[in-house]
Amino acid sequence: MFKKLLVHAALVLTGLILAFPAAAHYIWIEQDKSHHARLYFGEYQEQERETSPGRLDEIKGPRAWILDAAGNRNEIKVVRKETHFDLGVISDHKSPIIAEELAYEVKNWTRQGIGIVKPMFYTRFSPLAEHTAPKLELMLDIVPENGSPNAFTVYFQNAPLAKAKVMVYAPNFWMQEHTTDENGKINIKTPSPGQYVLEVIHLERQPGEFQGNKFEAFRHRATLTFDIPAGAHENKASNEK
Repeated sequence: MFKKLLVHAALVLTGLILAFPAAAHYIWIEQDKSHHARLYFGEYQEQERETSPGRLDEIKGPRAWILDAAGNRNEIKVVRKETHFDLGVISDHKSPIIAEELAYEVKNWTRQGIGIVKPMFYTRFSPLAEHTAPKLELMLDIVPENGSPNAFTVYFQNAPLAKAKVMVYAPNFWMQEHTTDENGKINIKTPSPGQYVLEVIHLERQPGEFQGNKFEAFRHRATLTFDIPAGAHENKASNEK
């Protein structure tokens, strides 16, 4: 009897594990030291990157742009690879990169307590070199305040989004959870050099239809990626002495 209960529990747990990842995935951009940019689908904090053939193919038609100094969008060619979408080498490495995936199919995530939704994915890579307020470009957007590595504002439809839960994933994959204030702002800690990913979800209860499938709400999900160079922490420590 006990063995049967263990087997049943294992099957239930397996079902939950299989059910939840679909609703937990997001897109994010990484840029290496040679300024080669890549778009991933998965979960950064779990070190999970989907592949093709496979779940990476759920991302049907992502589009990406570089934002120049004047705030203009310059579209980047997006090339599907086995482990990511290649965005190429970014010559102007001080410019932000944005991308979005709006063609993700309608999902019935009722079992996960989410409902029947149309997922919408957005992402921004920020070099944190901007000294002016970044221009808002995405339906759901996370932007640094004047290039700060610690202060950020979340916007939905160009308006600050209050009481939004923001997850912060650090270079060693530990997590912080923050909630935006009435002005959509959060302040985070960046104790280590390396890559950070911020993530936010907003459920817009607006029913609709996509590709013949009706849904109850839009589920917007956005990320922001930035890198803290090792020297930044060393300089900060020196200044505090």
